[in-house]
Amino acid sequence: MIDAYIASWRSHPLFNILFVCAMALSWAIYALLHLKGIPWGSQQANIFVFVIAALCFIFIFVLPRYSFRPVAVHYFIMVGTLLPSLANGQELMRQSGLFN
Repeated sequence: MIDAYIASWRSHPLFNILFVCAMALSWAIYALLHLKGIPWGSQQANIFVFVIAALCFIFIFVLPRYSFRPVAVHYFIMVGTLLPSLANGQELMRQSGLFN
């Protein structure tokens, strides 16, 4: 699996660099949310989480024609990047009162 992923760096270096930069930007946004003390479920947090999700969706739909293994690695990284945003969704559900 690692060999296929390294080969994808040789065949599409610009795409992979952009992908890594986008995921680093996503984690920087999480750090900003934490450092600024922006509460989950707030309008500001929603906007930032939307930006993170948009970055991931861009890379979901424009993945080059890789074999399964490099795509699986990219998806695994994106899932790991989106996991912290689940707290925002949980807070929105709590605030909505649908499940009280």
